[in-house]
Amino acid sequence: MTLRRNELNKLLVEGKQDLFAIAHLLDHYIVWGDRPDECVGGICDYDGVEDLLGPDEIETVLLTPGLQSLAIVVDANGDAGKRWQEVRSHCLEQFSSLPNDIPLGGLITTNDRGLRLGVWIMPDNQNVGMLETLLMRLVPTEYQPLLTHAKEAVVSAQSRGAPVKGPHFDKAHVHTWLAWQDPPGLQLHQAIIARVLRPESETALAFVEWFVRLFQLDDLRRPQSS
Repeated sequence: MTLRRNELNKLLVEGKQDLFAIAHLLDHYIVWGDRPDECVGGICDYDGVEDLLGPDEIETVLLTPGLQSLAIVVDANGDAGKRWQEVRSHCLEQFSSLPNDIPLGGLITTNDRGLRLGVWIMPDNQNVGMLETLLMRLVPTEYQPLLTHAKEAVVSAQSRGAPVKGPHFDKAHVHTWLAWQDPPGLQLHQAIIARVLRPESETALAFVEWFVRLFQLDDLRRPQSS
């Protein structure tokens, strides 16, 4: 039986919001597919990073019959190096030569079975932050003053007792900014579709290129206007 691309390629993400935002960001650059059986990869979302990095979870996925490529995308939160070590520990049994530090352009490696593994630590494999940190870099230049004002609003709210935890600051920041758009309160993927968040940025391009190389999708690239 011939396996479809969504069975050959798997992407693990922390949650539903990551699933939709990443899929729509990538769809700007490659033909993602409208139906699950057409998609370039199957996305598995979890109930947070703790579940994704739970005992034997990644280890079991790596043993999926027919799997050719596995991508793992997680947030750095407060420490990208620590998060990489957590992911690395779950992959060492199948990929014994993983580097101590994740490459700046994201990890792509192949084991002796021919299985390809990719890891991206949001936002850029080195800095603290999360998916929302990368997406804030998609805010158009003309809205940067408003984005700064949104940051000041979150800081002000914290000073008044808002229980926003430090690692979640960027999440509060981008959603505050989105609350001031027209229409207000778009979800992340909706903001990408509406081009309130614009996919063209150096960080976004680096993430897209990592994904295309890992899943070998050059044939599905969309033409980009210059």
